[in-house]
Amino acid sequence: MSETGGRGRPRGLSERVRQDVHAAVRRLLVADGYAAMRLEDVAAVAGVHKSTLYRQWATKAQLVRDVLVAGELEHYPRVDEGSLAADVEALVRGLIRLFRSPTTIAFVQTRATADDPELRAGLHELASQDTAFMRAPFERAIERGELSADTDVGMLVELLFSPLLARVAVTGLPVDDEFGRRLASTFLVLAAPHAVRSSATR
Repeated sequence: MSETGGRGRPRGLSERVRQDVHAAVRRLLVADGYAAMRLEDVAAVAGVHKSTLYRQWATKAQLVRDVLVAGELEHYPRVDEGSLAADVEALVRGLIRLFRSPTTIAFVQTRATADDPELRAGLHELASQDTAFMRAPFERAIERGELSADTDVGMLVELLFSPLLARVAVTGLPVDDEFGRRLASTFLVLAAPHAVRSSATR
């Protein structure tokens, strides 16, 4: 497999090789977890030389952080249904699909249990962009007057996200459609009762 340009100069990974490496990381995270994963294992599963990985990522933490970013952002549900109630219901449906994936479960467990300081620091930097897609529906609801201007959007995001994390990382209870319906309806009643009443009168 050639990794040089037409004149022999080193270049970055091709998109296909990068996808193979990312797929190998996801597979190993699901099978073995972060602690047991080695760059040598990633290279073997991806079918590339170990030196190829080290030229792009100096450490395992850097590689896993890149995979987490690419994998999660690609599949985040981005909803805009015109009302807070409809947005929350659509957002929860998307999150339910996301949290059924073995890869998502492995990502959550990696985040929850990682004791690698470099990985934890990298994940901390990602926290704001990780929740941006969830903040958007609430920020639009404030603009429409469905929520008050002083609404704590960050807390709403945590309230909606935490039950999903608890099921995946703590209780092991199923993340199914029935759970999603209960989560959306309970969240709206507790966090935005006005939005529920408005939706019911339409």
